[in-house]
Amino acid sequence: MFKQDQDESRRARNLALLGLAAAPWVGFLAIALKPSPRQMWAQRWPTLTFVGLYQIALDRCVEIEGLENLPATGPVILAGNHINKTAMDAMLLGSKILIKRGGLVKFVSQADPPDRVLKHFVRLLGNNKGVILPIHEGATTSTMIEFLRNPEAFNRQQPILAIFPAGFADEDFAAQMERPWHTGAAVAAFETGAPIVPFFIEGLPYHWGPFDMLKAVAGLVRGKKAFQFKIRFGAPIRPDAVPTTPDHTELTERVRQAVLQLALI
Repeated sequence: MFKQDQDESRRARNLALLGLAAAPWVGFLAIALKPSPRQMWAQRWPTLTFVGLYQIALDRCVEIEGLENLPATGPVILAGNHINKTAMDAMLLGSKILIKRGGLVKFVSQADPPDRVLKHFVRLLGNNKGVILPIHEGATTSTMIEFLRNPEAFNRQQPILAIFPAGFADEDFAAQMERPWHTGAAVAAFETGAPIVPFFIEGLPYHWGPFDMLKAVAGLVRGKKAFQFKIRFGAPIRPDAVPTTPDHTELTERVRQAVLQLALI
């Protein structure tokens, strides 16, 4: 079965490359729009470019386990570790879900991050229909709750919200787990009833930025893999299963422990 999936993926990639050779810009746009034309048409060039390159080359570098744990309908929050300082891990995670499920994930981000590259992307992609949900101080949970309750205003059918509760990326997984985790995901889960799906990711260099990813794409076209990114989803953690009154710290700790367990598998 796995070999059959690989063969189908290879045939689709070869057809895409033929299309690119015949009409480069038109072919590339068609590839970028393919997973979800209505949602992708509203995206800006960085998202379209990444999703197009992902389908042509990067998908073979990304493995996913536990996708069945991601609910097919209704609001859902994804929460896990953060390993890349320019958020390339978020782009790979979001692209994989888009290809597999057709849903465009929205990632929580500081409205004014310290990193220059991230700041540029937040400005470009932080509109309602984009893939980034900019969070302003004092309005963190209200912005998240609005997205989960009113996806139509964000050009979504199913609101899938992803957050890195540690707030920063770390090269070292242990350091990530030792950081204080923000409780925003737990607050939003209790307010909306959205389950939190924990995830663990690994396999992407901490310092990599967009240009490193382009170099990886060039290498992949020549048959060389530069990285192997792995995504592992755990069972949904539902706020209504917590037997006490809303305890945001307790729910956040349950998510953290779930991510730790996923890292040990």
